[in-house]
Amino acid sequence: MAKISVIMPVYNVAEYVGECLQSIQNQSLYDIEIICVNDGSTDNSLEILNRYAEKDRRIIVINKKNEGSGIARNTALKLANGEYVYFIDSDDWLDNDKVLEEMYKKAAWDNLDMLIFGGYSCYVDDKNNVHKTRGGYSLKLIPHKYLNCVFSAKDVKYDIFKFPSTCWTKLYKREFLQKNNIKFQAITVGQDQLPFFHSMITAERIGVLDKCLYCYRKNRKNSAMTVRKKKHFSPVFVLQGIEDLLIKMGKIDEYDTIFINKYFSKATSWLGKFDTALKPTYYKEYIKMLAHLKETYPKGWWKYFKPNVEDSYKTLKVKQFIAKTKFMLLK
Repeated sequence: MAKISVIMPVYNVAEYVGECLQSIQNQSLYDIEIICVNDGSTDNSLEILNRYAEKDRRIIVINKKNEGSGIARNTALKLANGEYVYFIDSDDWLDNDKVLEEMYKKAAWDNLDMLIFGGYSCYVDDKNNVHKTRGGYSLKLIPHKYLNCVFSAKDVKYDIFKFPSTCWTKLYKREFLQKNNIKFQAITVGQDQLPFFHSMITAERIGVLDKCLYCYRKNRKNSAMTVRKKKHFSPVFVLQGIEDLLIKMGKIDEYDTIFINKYFSKATSWLGKFDTALKPTYYKEYIKMLAHLKETYPKGWWKYFKPNVEDSYKTLKVKQFIAKTKFMLLK
């Protein structure tokens, strides 16, 4: 059994995937398997993967039709044999050659279900110089009480969203993922929100490594986050997915306000930033979701919230503030 299964979905990243693979291959922790899922790339990504696999027996290449990185990760997870599982994006890289060793030692020593750490936001300029910032992927919001101990889902109930939610800031015990059937959503953006929330309300042993170990490429051309792909309704799908999960687990009454506060606010932010031509279509789905929340979960600030399709991001923020203030005064 490998110590870590590194899972990497790949889609049209020929320019970057070699650098990512090399950052994994060069790790001081050699006992790993690297599962690369080519998700229907139309460039020569698959050719590059096969070339690396020919020279490194630890690399496993899966070739499949394009279905998105969520399904690609789920596909690889079924084949993983490692004690722990790590998910990496193929246009990013590990910060140094000790990263996997540090992760594994900490997780194994404390027998963790999941280990959480930070990542750098990285901008690569025209001369290929890398500029790192801690940004939103650091651990700056995590209360200090969690930094030097092992804690559980019960301990962090009201602090869930103070932890980074990306899958590449986590090392998971494979047995934990399988036992709890934790999977990624089949959506275009935000696939890792459901497994993040699922693991944070399930794990019995969680630890934090107070370091930034990952390099997230912020300015890649045509990436999902650069173009933002606003024609997709990801925040709506995430909210629906988490609601379905909580109902299935019998925890909806325990976490309803917590998850709605986070993900409905996210969906509202998207409404304010949506492409003008596509905004009316998103608005229809958004309003359906809002009507559902008002009817099913009436004890929240959203019952006073009245957005319009023409509202700008700033206008929606003001309306949201007013709704929350009214809720606090009248409850």
